[in-house]
Amino acid sequence: MKYKTVGALLLASSFLQADVVGGEISLGYLSDQPSGEFAYKGNSADVEKNFGWDTESSFVLKAYLEHPVPVLPNIRAVYSRLSHSGNGTVTNLKFGDKIYSGDIATNVDLDIVDATLYYEILDNWLNLDLGLNAKYIKGTTYVENDIIGRSDTDFSVVLPTLYAKARVDIPMSDLSFQAEGDMITYSGNTLYDLYLTARYTFVAGLGLEAGVKMVKLKLDDVEDITADVDFKGLYAAVVWDF
Repeated sequence: MKYKTVGALLLASSFLQADVVGGEISLGYLSDQPSGEFAYKGNSADVEKNFGWDTESSFVLKAYLEHPVPVLPNIRAVYSRLSHSGNGTVTNLKFGDKIYSGDIATNVDLDIVDATLYYEILDNWLNLDLGLNAKYIKGTTYVENDIIGRSDTDFSVVLPTLYAKARVDIPMSDLSFQAEGDMITYSGNTLYDLYLTARYTFVAGLGLEAGVKMVKLKLDDVEDITADVDFKGLYAAVVWDF
């Protein structure tokens, strides 16, 4: 029994010393500009000209967990938020059960959670991950003015998407380039969430990443929401690859 215990401890020690479990955590900053059209139970309005949505800042939190078991997928989780508000002018805009003309104030908040199962297909100077993602979007939006009052709604949708990430490590350097995203299109609805970034790793897996992030949200009467909006902007993150 003593020898079995010692053997088990040695085996456990060897697993702990080996790089059998790894992952990555990043905290990102996003400055995005929306464009397109948005409607709730009525006619569409331009989110820049009519709603006055402009560049806003938000954050993105990512986490990855990778393990050595071939048959089991790795795990990725992401939380991001898109929030825009503004003031604009409309004529006979039906939003919800009210019709607005003149000056309005508007707002939209989108909380987005991603849960991804993926496999590491390539792992050398060229890295490739492929998998399936579930994207949960919870949104709230309103239009209001002093005469008509406020019309608001909240909505939520869960969409399965295809996930892919490709990274190229530049030989003899700490620089890499990466494209990552997920996408789905069906029945007039389209969603993609894409990052194009460059990364420089300093020491112990700590690094900085910078590039662009692009989100497209096209909904065809999903919970009375019809939208074709693009969110594009600069993205930067602090990364720890362990």
